[in-house]
Amino acid sequence: MRDRLQTSWLAAEFFTHSHRISGRLDVRQHKLADQLNSQSTQFLQIEDAYISSVEQPTDIVGDHASAFLWKDKILAVLVSNYEDALASQRSYGSYLGSFAWKVFITLPAFEVQGYLQLSSKLDLRVVFTTGTDRFMLVTNGQMQLAARPDIAFNGAAILTNKQQIEAFWAEEERTSHG
Repeated sequence: MRDRLQTSWLAAEFFTHSHRISGRLDVRQHKLADQLNSQSTQFLQIEDAYISSVEQPTDIVGDHASAFLWKDKILAVLVSNYEDALASQRSYGSYLGSFAWKVFITLPAFEVQGYLQLSSKLDLRVVFTTGTDRFMLVTNGQMQLAARPDIAFNGAAILTNKQQIEAFWAEEERTSHG
């Protein structure tokens, strides 16, 4: 029963331009990435939500049993285990592509650094325009507040909203899985 409880709810941090909302998401039916990328609803419901300003992330300004977030306003979602950020069509352990691209992404108020992993050479047209995914997976990531670099958030995975990306840089870091 304990294993089921651990896989039924996912703790995550949701970032908007000015706030961090920490909470848990019901992932019994649909994984986090599937819910974020779903076209069937514009909102995401989280439970046990705590909200703080991104400039003072340790000062909780409110807590709510349930909260709804407008997906278009979510800049990024940070989770501590990268498998929790994979879409359901991705299998555990096989998602990481052959090419790891070190990326630097700017979002409103934030800078994101980490790795974008693809199965082929980087083609920005494919990354940004192919498919229906709204959110792009960055692994081993760090988000820092652009105006306050001393405020940073780390996670094994950061799902970044592609529509909110202001600028994007990438360089091939290494080739794996030879």
